[in-house]
Amino acid sequence: MLGKASESCDVFSFGVTLLELASGRRPVEKLSPTAAAKQTVTEWALPLARARRFGEIADPKLGGGFVEEELKRVVLVGLVCAQDRPELRPTMSEVVQLLKGESAEKLDSLENDCLFKPGGGSFQGSDCVGEGEGEGEGRSPGADGGIQEAVDSSETVSSAS
Repeated sequence: MLGKASESCDVFSFGVTLLELASGRRPVEKLSPTAAAKQTVTEWALPLARARRFGEIADPKLGGGFVEEELKRVVLVGLVCAQDRPELRPTMSEVVQLLKGESAEKLDSLENDCLFKPGGGSFQGSDCVGEGEGEGEGRSPGADGGIQEAVDSSETVSSAS
């Protein structure tokens, strides 16, 4: 589905943008200046979100000047938006509700999604089936391949110009 615009693609991009804003990190970064290996912002943020270490995700330039609950909301919404499977991403209307904090139930539900449970599904594709009483059943988050595909396709477009 590369090259075809859709609401789901916009939601994905918005999720990555939220993570960039919260963390001050780029969508894809080298693991070290000399290494060729790269890590996406979602690969980096997901384990920290699962461990509920949201303060470590915050952009260091903020110097601790943020409300942790608001940071948590932005990070959780960003990660759920950046899932690889488009059908599991929220709609933009749902994203707006979550970010405004209008629905405490939806935010609680999001926080308890199997994506954010320690040992839950990974962005690389483990289904969260059997993670409790039907909660999150069939969820298969997976954004990192999607970010890399987007980066690869933008490099292709740039080089074709």
